[in-house]
Amino acid sequence: MDSYKIFFPYVVGMSAALLLLVACTDEPRPPIDMGPIIVPYDPSDTALADMLGSLIVEVKADLDSGLARGRLGMAYEINDFKHAAADSYAQAGRLDETEFRWPYFESQLHAEFGDIEQALDILDVAIAIDTEYPPVWLWRGKWLRNLGRFDESIQAYEKARELEAGAIAEIGIGQTLLSQRRDQEALAILQPILDYGHPHIYRLIGQAHQALGNTDAAKINLARGKRSSPALWRDPRHADKWQFLASYGGRLVHAEQLLKSGEFDEVIAVLEPMHLTNSADEAVIANLAMAYGRLDRMDKAIELIEEGFKFRPGYFRFHNVLASIYYQSGQPELALQHLAESVNTSPTQTWPYQQQATIYTNRREYDRAISAYDRAISNGVENPEVIHHQVGMIEGAREQWAAAIERFQKAVARDAAYTMAYVYLSRTLAEIGRFTEAREALDWADLLRTHKPQRLEARRRLIDLENEARDAVSDS
Repeated sequence: MDSYKIFFPYVVGMSAALLLLVACTDEPRPPIDMGPIIVPYDPSDTALADMLGSLIVEVKADLDSGLARGRLGMAYEINDFKHAAADSYAQAGRLDETEFRWPYFESQLHAEFGDIEQALDILDVAIAIDTEYPPVWLWRGKWLRNLGRFDESIQAYEKARELEAGAIAEIGIGQTLLSQRRDQEALAILQPILDYGHPHIYRLIGQAHQALGNTDAAKINLARGKRSSPALWRDPRHADKWQFLASYGGRLVHAEQLLKSGEFDEVIAVLEPMHLTNSADEAVIANLAMAYGRLDRMDKAIELIEEGFKFRPGYFRFHNVLASIYYQSGQPELALQHLAESVNTSPTQTWPYQQQATIYTNRREYDRAISAYDRAISNGVENPEVIHHQVGMIEGAREQWAAAIERFQKAVARDAAYTMAYVYLSRTLAEIGRFTEAREALDWADLLRTHKPQRLEARRRLIDLENEARDAVSDS
C-alpha cells in the first residue's frame, strides 16, 4: 500500500525539464522488419551516443526480441525522444504480447501527446496482461475523467481502491464527483483523507464548499490548498528507465532532483563524471559544490567554487553556494560577505535577501533584517505572507504594535488559513486595547483548528488585558 501513497514534490514520470535534443515526426510507424527506430542525436554527447548505439546494435542482432526494442524505447523516453520511444514500445509489444511494460509505457506517452482515446485503447492491452497493478487503474480513472466519462472513471478508481491504492484513489473519486456536481458526496469522500496532508485535498474540499455555498469553509480550505498541484502517485514500473539516463541535460536535472531530496552522495556520483568531461559547466560546479558542502567536505566544495570563479568571475550562484555552506558551518560573517557579493551582481534575486534577514535577525540587527525582508518582497518572493509574518514578529518583539499589526494584516490578507498570523494579529491588537478586532481575529483562528496551545494562550492573554482595562476604568 505504501508504494502508492501520494507524495510530493517529485512524482511519477520523467521530468518535463529534461533536455529536448530533437523533435521526432508523426510519420506512420515502420513495420518491425524494417529494423529499430533510429533518430538523430547530438554526436558530441558521447555518453548518449554510445548508449543508443549499443542498444540499436542489440536490436539488429535479434530482430525478434521484444525486450531489446523495449530497452531502446526506455532509453529514448528517458532522454526525451518521446515519439521514437512510443514507436519502439509499439514494436516491442507486437513482438512480446505477454510483457506489461510496453503497452503501459506506450499508453502514457500517447496521453502526453494529447491522444487520450488511443492511450486508453493501449492501456486496455496492458490491463489485460496485469489487472492487479494499482497505478494502471489510476491512470484509467484520470483519463476517463478527462474525457467526461465519469461513471467509468469512478469504477476505475474504485478498482484502484480495492487494490489498496490508498488516498490517491479517494482523491480521484472526489474529483470525479465534483465534475458531476455531486459536491456533498465529494465532501464525504475527501474529508476523511485530510490526514494524508496533501494540499490538493484542501483545494478540492474548498471547491465543494464553494459550490454548496459554505463561504467560510470554502475560504479556509481554498487558502490551505492555493499552492497545490494535482496529487500524483508512485509508479514503480517506471524505475527501470533511469538506468538509461544518458543525455547531459537529463543527468543534470536528475542530479538537481537528488540534491533537493537530500541524496548528496548520489549527486556526487552523477556529477563528478560530468565535471571531469566539462569542468567549466556552472550548473555542475554549483550543484556538486553544494553536495560536498552538505556532506561537510568544505575544502572540496570551496575548491570547486574557486575553480568556477576562474571561468565565471563573480557569478552570483557561486556566491550563493558559498554563503549557504558558510552559514551551515556556523560562519555567518563569511556568509554575509558572499550574500552581499551575490546581490551586487544580481540584485533581483529573493533567496539571498531572505538569508541576510535570517542572519540579521539572529544577531538582533532588526532594522537590517526588515530591510532585507522588504527587498525580498519587492523582488517577488514566492511566499510574501511568511515574510510579513516574520517581520510582524520582529516588530512585536520590539513592541512596535502598529507596525506589527500592519504586517500581520498583510499576512492574513494573502493567506486566510495562516493560523499563527491570526493568533499574533489578535495578540498585537489586544496589546493596544483593540479588543473587538482582537477577538474577531482569534475567532477566525479557532475556525482553522490548528495550533491549539497558541490559540488558548492568546485567548487567555486577551481576557487578562480586557480585565485589566475594565479594572482601570473602575478605579478611575
